[in-house]
Amino acid sequence: MKIPVSKKAQIWITGLLLLVGCNLQAQGQAFDPMSDPQCKIQPFPQKEVWKSSYMWYPGQLAAHMQKLHKEKSKERCSYVGYPGKFNEPIGHAYFKKTMKLGKETLVKWNGAETISCTVNGRKMENSHRFCTLPKGTNTLFFEVRSENNLPCLIIDGEQVSDLVGWQVSLDNSEWNSAETYSMYDQPDKRPDTEWEETVRILPDQYLFLRNTVREGNNLKLGKHGRLIIDFRHLEVGNVSFTATGKSNLSFRVGESPEEVLNEDEKAFEQKAIPSCVLSGIKEKIRLPELALRYLIVECDEPCTLSDIYFDAKIWPVDFLMTFECNDPKMNNLWNAGVATLHTSMHNFYLDGVKRDYLPWSMDAIVSAFAGDYLFGDEQVSRNGLSIALMPPNPKVSDLGIVDYPLHALIGFKQNYLRYGNLRTSLLYKKRIIQMLDFYTSIQDENGFISAKHSTSGFIPGWSTKMGPDGQGTAAYGQIMLYLNFKYGAYFARLWKEKTLAHKYEQRAEALRKSILTHFWDEGQKAFINGYTKAGDKDMRISHHAQYWAILADLFPSQYFDNLFDKVLPSIKYYKENISYEKGYEFLAYVKAGRTRDIFPFLNAVWGEWLDQGYTRFPENFSPYASVKEQLVFYNRPFGLSLCHGGNGVPPVIAVLNGLLGFSQSDRDISEYSLAPQLMDLDWVKARIPVKEGFIKLNIQRTGTSTIDIPAGCVVHLYNKGTASQKKVLRKAGHYEFIYQ
Repeated sequence: MKIPVSKKAQIWITGLLLLVGCNLQAQGQAFDPMSDPQCKIQPFPQKEVWKSSYMWYPGQLAAHMQKLHKEKSKERCSYVGYPGKFNEPIGHAYFKKTMKLGKETLVKWNGAETISCTVNGRKMENSHRFCTLPKGTNTLFFEVRSENNLPCLIIDGEQVSDLVGWQVSLDNSEWNSAETYSMYDQPDKRPDTEWEETVRILPDQYLFLRNTVREGNNLKLGKHGRLIIDFRHLEVGNVSFTATGKSNLSFRVGESPEEVLNEDEKAFEQKAIPSCVLSGIKEKIRLPELALRYLIVECDEPCTLSDIYFDAKIWPVDFLMTFECNDPKMNNLWNAGVATLHTSMHNFYLDGVKRDYLPWSMDAIVSAFAGDYLFGDEQVSRNGLSIALMPPNPKVSDLGIVDYPLHALIGFKQNYLRYGNLRTSLLYKKRIIQMLDFYTSIQDENGFISAKHSTSGFIPGWSTKMGPDGQGTAAYGQIMLYLNFKYGAYFARLWKEKTLAHKYEQRAEALRKSILTHFWDEGQKAFINGYTKAGDKDMRISHHAQYWAILADLFPSQYFDNLFDKVLPSIKYYKENISYEKGYEFLAYVKAGRTRDIFPFLNAVWGEWLDQGYTRFPENFSPYASVKEQLVFYNRPFGLSLCHGGNGVPPVIAVLNGLLGFSQSDRDISEYSLAPQLMDLDWVKARIPVKEGFIKLNIQRTGTSTIDIPAGCVVHLYNKGTASQKKVLRKAGHYEFIYQ
């Protein structure tokens, strides 16, 4: 179906047709504030840095930051539901380490409010946070307590700063290795404080709705003046401006012009902004912290506004992966995907920054499949892993969404491949084992898990008009459980626990047989939805079980073409209701050899969204609905999140795993494969971060192409994606090849 031209750049606003988005999609215009020359990172005071970094009990930083986000969400957001129970934040922890010192050593420490130190069994009586350790063997023991904050510790001193060997406990009985991250190396700034940078965003354009003119740098609002300010970048932060006059000012914010014009408080997704009464003197006004792109200002009497800016809170990142090609639209899709993920990045990869500002398991994990390469912030990804896992010693009453914890192990494997660090899985080993044992405990006689054990059923995404029944026994959920047992065995082997690996392999094999017996439909050559709540077989076909089956190696490869050429196109609503699971599904497209099918899909849905003038990607697309209907969600007129990290992932997957054909061996994780496919492009330039460094590609349709690889890895280069034209590059260096 062709998208009507009338939807592409037109937004109706109270009878006035505003042509928004003029030149917004111009080649070269930045989508991310940190890449936008019109936006300025604000300076912040330099703090002391130690040669160490903060430590805490594994998962406790995530728990405390999740608590902070819940508090912020409750304070700012109007409608929030958050099913399931999570790892609880704890206010105390114990740290210890024994070390042998070659000389007398000064040691200092910092952290939570209350820290008591014991050296070699003797408790330090002074309140100073330093001591001198004698030469020889020393044992340091700390008890750290905090009323509301993370019980964390940073310690500095020769040999003592080495975090290897530090142990941490919540009960002074059972000990674990300490979790830490190099970013948190400032003793006066704890990990659970705000680490965002402030980026000042100036207005991109003004929409004068009534009795407003611009005179130089001033905006003159007359009686009943009204204007919309478009900052172009959708972020979280505070708008400030200078105002003069005697007037009552009122404000509303939104992610779209329609939302900002709405006056019905029942439809506000964020709590109403208090009005402001000007006294006649020059005043500096700072609005509360909100998620916004648009701000409307209305007055009852004349006033003047000036020095308007939006101080956005932006997570500090390095842009590790880069991409550029000769197609401006593809570049925009990439850059908007990157910006969507970055906007959603606050301690976690979040859900909607406007609607709830909370981390959710599926969003956090699928976002890491792109974010790990774009930004390489392992702690943000680890925080997502912790909240995705079920809490320690899980029980049925802890289960909110049946399948959401099953994303955790999928994320742990992604984390291990990207960063090459087995330590992360070891930090959470006990919780991983407990979670898999819990799911085993709720399997039925067929090995399946059903929604009856949860408060919220199965949620594969929002594209469920063709099923499955979220309150039944969804086939895709059983495939995810199978994948979890497989990954459990994978990690058990890495942990050198053969018995545990064998147990998980047996569970996986039994479940595989049961899945194929109950859910594979030989006639349709696809997996059915599963069982309904009533226990009836749901013979309908939806895409969820298909892509999970491809990712889990359960879908017969001889039927891939039938799936993509016949089954998927025949699914009603498949291209009319597109949700945030598409990052996973596009990985399945690539695995099935259908990379070429991704790009028409991207252009028709993600590209059309940009054509409307948006600069971030939403939680759900309804490309054939009216503009008004596209914004509706949860039966609320503006309930749809217009910045959702999960839907920033598909353009990145399309480039990284599709165009560039990047993949990695899970047997030898220092082996990578690249099978570039230029599609209709003339050239591509890209840089891919791997744990050994960077792989750099310059692919030209005509002439010489090049690849640079770092030391310590092996790269299999499949020219034009074919095994017959493979090169194996084993040494660091610069190589040339001809793309054929």
